[in-house]
Amino acid sequence: MHDDDSTHDFGEAVHEFDDDLIAELQAEADGSLQPVPINRFRPARLNNPIWWQCYRIGSVSGRYEGEMTSPSAGQKELDLRVDIDPRGRNSDVLDKVSGDIYRVYKFSWRGRTFRWRVYERSWIVHSPRIKWSRCSVTITGAVTFWKGGQPATQLHLKIPWRTFRPAGPATAKFTYSRGSDVYECARRSENFRDLTLEVDVASSVNAGTILPTYDSNSHNDRPAGIPRRDLGMESAYAEAGIGMSLNYPSSVIDDSAASFDTWSPAELHDAMDGAFSQMPGTWPKWHMWGLLCGRYDNAGTGGIMFDAAAAYGGAGDAPERQGFAVFREHSWFNNLPNGAPSNQAEAWAMRQFLYTWVHEAGHAFNFVHSWNKSRPNALSWMNYPQNVSGFWDNFEFTFDPEELIHLRHGDRAAIIMGGDAWATGLHFHGEAEAGPAEGEAPVELLVRSRGYFDFMEPVSVELRLRNLMTEAEVEIDTRLDPRFGNVAIFIRKPDGEIVEYEPVFCELSDPEMAVLKPAGSAPGTERHSDQVPITFGRVGHVFSAPGEYQVRAIYSTNELGMIPSPVHSMRVGMPFSRDEDRLAQDYFSFDAGLCMALGGSQSETLAKGRVALENVVQTCAKTMAGAKVAMALAEGMKKPFHVIDRNKGKLARAKGAAVKDALKLTANALKVVSAEKQDNLGYHRLVRQRAELLVASGAKTEAKEEAKKMRQALAKRGVHEPVLKRIDAWAGEL
Repeated sequence: MHDDDSTHDFGEAVHEFDDDLIAELQAEADGSLQPVPINRFRPARLNNPIWWQCYRIGSVSGRYEGEMTSPSAGQKELDLRVDIDPRGRNSDVLDKVSGDIYRVYKFSWRGRTFRWRVYERSWIVHSPRIKWSRCSVTITGAVTFWKGGQPATQLHLKIPWRTFRPAGPATAKFTYSRGSDVYECARRSENFRDLTLEVDVASSVNAGTILPTYDSNSHNDRPAGIPRRDLGMESAYAEAGIGMSLNYPSSVIDDSAASFDTWSPAELHDAMDGAFSQMPGTWPKWHMWGLLCGRYDNAGTGGIMFDAAAAYGGAGDAPERQGFAVFREHSWFNNLPNGAPSNQAEAWAMRQFLYTWVHEAGHAFNFVHSWNKSRPNALSWMNYPQNVSGFWDNFEFTFDPEELIHLRHGDRAAIIMGGDAWATGLHFHGEAEAGPAEGEAPVELLVRSRGYFDFMEPVSVELRLRNLMTEAEVEIDTRLDPRFGNVAIFIRKPDGEIVEYEPVFCELSDPEMAVLKPAGSAPGTERHSDQVPITFGRVGHVFSAPGEYQVRAIYSTNELGMIPSPVHSMRVGMPFSRDEDRLAQDYFSFDAGLCMALGGSQSETLAKGRVALENVVQTCAKTMAGAKVAMALAEGMKKPFHVIDRNKGKLARAKGAAVKDALKLTANALKVVSAEKQDNLGYHRLVRQRAELLVASGAKTEAKEEAKKMRQALAKRGVHEPVLKRIDAWAGEL
């Protein structure tokens, strides 16, 4: 059913059947026994006098929950997940057993008893031995704990059932060198995990199709013989074993403010942070937030998942993997009907709408894209259809096998919203140690930079793709920022630790294709470059220590395969002064890093971070650190910033555009950056930023003059003519 490139061996379960059950199955099959897992005890011929004994209702698989009965009754609690027979149509059987162990606490006061539990650890049995009997099933196997050193442990699990009754209760016995723990668990659900998805919607799109729904047979591009079913968020995740309850509409956000046009990353983050701050209870928890809104700043983006969050108070870290947004006004969804589709264009839009919702929610479950897990051809919700030839002709609207194991049986902390950081857990297998390309690759990928960065200077690298073929053009996707999923960047820190740079959010968007001319063509036409910021991501500040760093990137598409770059070395310098050293504590904070990553966010939740960045601009005015931080702050001042008025449920302008202030902020930066002859892309980016600000302030002549000076300076530095012509074309449109 699934396309899975992985080579991971998770073991195989062994099913056995007792003699009485074999006889019944043989009688039912007229002597032809098929020793396969059974959904329930099926009656043989009606003239068999014992057919009714232990005729079970429903499957055994699902979630069970109960307290410890021995050796210390009530001291602990077990959430048990059993996955050994079909739960329903289109739900794969993984033959795994897993669970989460909690420590239980109770407190009595004035006749009232308070009870709570604290998560302790998670475990899995990869290769259970399963013995089916007429009235029960017994499961045994070695227990693997996801984290922490634990003694060798064996599980003995027995689940009985009675006539016309569901399975359970389950008795789980864990045996280890010093004794055993026993739990009795009642059946709770046919799902393995349950959560609530809170859905908010912007008023501008609060009409027509709001939540996704799709008939799997609506579009002609589909697998032959695929079972027909109506799919939505709840049913798509139910097939994966997740019970998703929708809280919709939680609220409608009035986005009719005259000053509001498109959503910026900072505004989306602020809206999500505000919504979740109203939710009762502490993190982590099985609660996810989804926002359906109009348009994103980048018109090509149809969906986005946020990872970072502002501080929630207290000593703990902010929760991660909380929610996502879908942009209803993207061109993908222009043909969305209000009911059943009447043509293939409408069916395509409905399918894409469902895919976008499920895909973005998948990131909140801690899924990275399929190609980031060395499974570029996987037929999964987490792949990009455009990256796999014949994707829709073969896709059965499922996650791949390893993803299902992660969802159902992975370490709780790596899955639950607000738990472990994104891109951690069983599902993630990065390519940090991938070797260099051998043979004759059609395209070369290089990582380039100035080679030296001031302490606290925001770090960007140039990624350059160049056609190596002398007789053929090559088409590439020009989106080289990792947030679009085509590129992975790995960084070796001075202490030897290797981390993957993961941006604060990832975007599901349209490809932006370009053709590279054959090698030997006019310089500049056979290559494409992009400057990518890698200062702050999901692992926090990457370049917080002075020393030598090594960076390599991997560009991966279905057409070209994997193109790794050579290793690029760079150095981060020491602080110039004691004042800079003192600034570092605030600069390398979560709030400052996130404020910068969100384009100089004006959110009040990140106010401390913004102050820290402003202090860097003042103290380091003559350095590249001050100049680049000024550019980041100015970006957030180009247009008004909107937040949700919680009393009115309406977007309101919190801060107006500060174009003149942004120009003042970047005036000194222009002097510093223009003098740095090893950073042409940074110079180009700053002049474009200032030109946009100058035009907005009515100073078109000044904008053209700065563009002209930049063009002349780049020409003297030997920038290729095609690049200069593109600058001329842009300047002519100012």
